[in-house]
Amino acid sequence: MTPNKEDYLKCIYEISTQKKKITNKEIAQRMQVSPPAVTEMAKRMIEEGLIQKDKQAGYRLTLLGQNMVARLYRKHRLIEVFLLEHLGYTSHQLHEEAEVLEHTVSDYFIDQLDSFLGSPKTCPHGGTIPLKDHLLEEQYQDTLDKVTELGSYRLVRMNDSFPLLQFLEQINLALNDHFTVQQIDTFTQNILIQYKEATIAIPFAIANELYIEAT
Repeated sequence: MTPNKEDYLKCIYEISTQKKKITNKEIAQRMQVSPPAVTEMAKRMIEEGLIQKDKQAGYRLTLLGQNMVARLYRKHRLIEVFLLEHLGYTSHQLHEEAEVLEHTVSDYFIDQLDSFLGSPKTCPHGGTIPLKDHLLEEQYQDTLDKVTELGSYRLVRMNDSFPLLQFLEQINLALNDHFTVQQIDTFTQNILIQYKEATIAIPFAIANELYIEAT
């Protein structure tokens, strides 16, 4: 399978975790390609049994597609752990490097890496590392934008996009930090949190990429 096709698979999976329907337009925006290119790739992936069309969801990953996605995330996240813990990479540098390496290393290499690292359960951004030959089941799935009650929470996972990591660095909020939700403002589309004696406004669009658990 080509790296480009693998990136499409991951893109479709990521959209499925955030939106009710996967559209060609959404895929094109995220992949930074034209809608006709998405149409052509989707046709090929359907023929290869990786995805299928669905009236409600737009597209769905087949079992084969889900297995491929889990394999890719396993590679990506184990590589991130290795880069952070043993090569001195910063959390900002991890994603792009792992994006390249996940398409080139073998399954044998990843199995050896998993053993070397002591079979870590999560990546540096809190994402679950799937076991070999298992589907990806994220341990943490509740996002901050879905919070309905004020109170204390802990940041347990975040999407590993560079702009998001920059924002979190600016407000000095890191994985496993505790904070208090003070107000949910549906008019301004912000969630106000109290953290380290400061009140911070987090837009719903960003809160959708932060996974939390109540404490």
